[in-house]
Amino acid sequence: MQIDEDLIFLNPEAESIDILFKLMCTALEKKGWVKDNLCICLTNREREFPTGLDTGSIKIAIPHTGPDKVTCEGMAVAVLKKPLDFGEMGSTGPKLLPVKIVFLLLLKKGRAKFYHKLLNKIKNSDILLRIYQADSRQAICQLLMKSLNT
Repeated sequence: MQIDEDLIFLNPEAESIDILFKLMCTALEKKGWVKDNLCICLTNREREFPTGLDTGSIKIAIPHTGPDKVTCEGMAVAVLKKPLDFGEMGSTGPKLLPVKIVFLLLLKKGRAKFYHKLLNKIKNSDILLRIYQADSRQAICQLLMKSLNT
């Protein structure tokens, strides 16, 4: 699992989820970590299967898509000072959460363990607050690598 400073976005100019996904997907495509059309697949999947999680005061989203779009396993992260409303994962209705951190996961088949590891780490620590308060991409990258042992 790779984490690259170039794929950490601090307070990106994104007025919507679609714009944020386009920004993140463009950077991932330039790095060669994903195949074309990731953004369309990601946007469609988010509409059908929302990824927002209520993790307390700093809510998160963990969007991802099928492994067929991934060429390099990794993660892109966006820290939003102006939250975006994501649908809540598993919600039966249109419940929206004001998400402040987006972890866009690039997982290949059989890597669900990392997804669960990420969830367990961030739910049981102050890592979300530390990510949200970080003042540099480098600090976030180092924090994630240390916390996730990647």
